[in-house]
Amino acid sequence: MSTEKRPGLRLTILRALLRGALARLGRPRATASVVLADDALLRSLNRDYREIDKPTDVLSFPLATAAALADPARRVYLGEIYVSLETARVQARAARRPLSREVAHLVIHGVLHLLGYDHRTRAERRGMEALTADLMRGLRAEIEAL
Repeated sequence: MSTEKRPGLRLTILRALLRGALARLGRPRATASVVLADDALLRSLNRDYREIDKPTDVLSFPLATAAALADPARRVYLGEIYVSLETARVQARAARRPLSREVAHLVIHGVLHLLGYDHRTRAERRGMEALTADLMRGLRAEIEAL
């Protein structure tokens, strides 16, 4: 996992959050990178890879093959998660919750995308939201320490 130093976000706790989410998802040997960035980088990535010329809160870039994902016990590098701290701050303020909770939510959302979950349909969105909420509850201690 790679992150920039950011006041108020502890790297060791962010790692614990990522490991905890992966373990709860049945992928205890999987890893991923998390990059805490700004809107400029997320806008550039969003434009280059999704052809949407605006910043976004989180982007995931899956790198694992279907064969690597077929065995949940296999050691596998899932890919990269980019989180815009600028957008996360705005969203946290709007929802009246701590930045750390918003970042945790975005990291979990990114992990789910790395594992193949999506939210293109209403059913997918509901399923992903329910799984995210379950993971947030299960990882409450890590999130509160973040």
